Amino acid sequence: MVTTHQAGRLRVLTYLLSVLLALGMLVPGAGFAAAPTGQIQVQDTGAQTPIGGAMQPIQEAWELLLDRYALPLDPADLANAAEKGMYEALKEAGVDNVAPGLGVLGNDRTQRLSALRQRFIALANRYADVLPPSELAYAAIRGMAESTDDTHTNFMTPEQYEEHVRWTRGDVSYGGIGARMRGPQATVLEVFRDSPAERAGLRPGDTIVGVDGRSVVDLRLDEVVNLVRGPEGSPVVLDVQRSGSGVVDKLEVVRAQVAMPFVDSRRIGDVGYVQLRGFPEPSVIEGVEQAILRLQRDGVRGIVLDLRGNGGGRLDVGTRLLARFVPDGPIYQAIDRRGRQETVNVRDANPILTVPLAVLIDEGTASMGEIFAAAVQEHRIGRVLGATTAGSVAASVVVPLSDRSALQLSIEQVYSGGGVLLDREGVHPDEEITLDDADLRTGRDAQLERAVGYLQEQAAAPAAPAGPVAVGAR
Repeated sequence: MVTTHQAGRLRVLTYLLSVLLALGMLVPGAGFAAAPTGQIQVQDTGAQTPIGGAMQPIQEAWELLLDRYALPLDPADLANAAEKGMYEALKEAGVDNVAPGLGVLGNDRTQRLSALRQRFIALANRYADVLPPSELAYAAIRGMAESTDDTHTNFMTPEQYEEHVRWTRGDVSYGGIGARMRGPQATVLEVFRDSPAERAGLRPGDTIVGVDGRSVVDLRLDEVVNLVRGPEGSPVVLDVQRSGSGVVDKLEVVRAQVAMPFVDSRRIGDVGYVQLRGFPEPSVIEGVEQAILRLQRDGVRGIVLDLRGNGGGRLDVGTRLLARFVPDGPIYQAIDRRGRQETVNVRDANPILTVPLAVLIDEGTASMGEIFAAAVQEHRIGRVLGATTAGSVAASVVVPLSDRSALQLSIEQVYSGGGVLLDREGVHPDEEITLDDADLRTGRDAQLERAVGYLQEQAAAPAAPAGPVAVGAR
């Protein structure tokens, strides 16, 4: 979830969505970037009619993907993906045998779009009583986006886009139940204090296996999320398999507004703890900086920076925050669809750490969170502990479409400052520490315990020369 370089699906997507969760908050990973937006110009498609109006965002998404996606795409593959998306949506709506099309006359971009338009209009006219044209169009766009197998290329409904815009403004209040999960099955990692989930008895280590009477065992995490999401005040019935047993309990949870700060901090004995959930907008820079400075003034002997579940955000925000940690130097590289490469450096660095640093990561750490962790490793200013990150790193933009839906799409490939590929690879911790369900159920956080222990070991070691510290060498 990152912006352009000027500020410079399936495995990764489930992890990325667990980041933004709390079973109500959408992605950001998906995740989404606080990216620049912009309108595009398209030819008239007869938008004065409902079907023509529904076709227009399909054409807009088509043009965006072919003209701006980070890697050149094949128009034939894109058209086939759109058609497949429509077929799947109609099948889900109860249409078992979709009427056949006429085929494609020609194979260039214009001919492929013309054939896609004709197919959409034919299906929209024939099945309008089963699936509204706008929903059929969304299925086509979603199919095109998913065909890239890229966690930074996603379709957003108008409601999801509105949620994304609020997220970029730092508004993290949402309607949900208040739990963070991981995939591939919907296993609860964290239950937020005073949340509907906590009041209903949902506990870390539990796995959601059913929603409102429907089995979700074979569904992706994002699909489970979509079933659990709903209006504030509405109930949802969850079938919950308790950790360490085969017992399945039914819990009725009433959705509510859940508020979650991006930056949280506290003291754990003689160690400071700072949690950063994302990089949505510039206020998090001051939030993290002030928390660390306050904890250091209070005499802590080390800082834990918790990036677990951090789905990323704006590259410019992450870059400015890194300037408080690392010296001047490269932090990431970006390559666009024409092969042009740019290396982005920290400039005017002003590191604030005077004590050792430990950084926590997990499968939900994505995008800018991964770039941040990689920079900590490559500049050797702290030790990275936990689990390998999501491997979901790209520069993307979010472009609103004509009906206020939106398309997020990758426009650049991103590597670490040292040139290491992060997308689909992830950041590997200096020390691998697994969180198992038994630990979750008892409230034990083995990753955090080890980070605190590491910092205490560093504090007990012989004193280093005075001045800024650079600890945790791999």
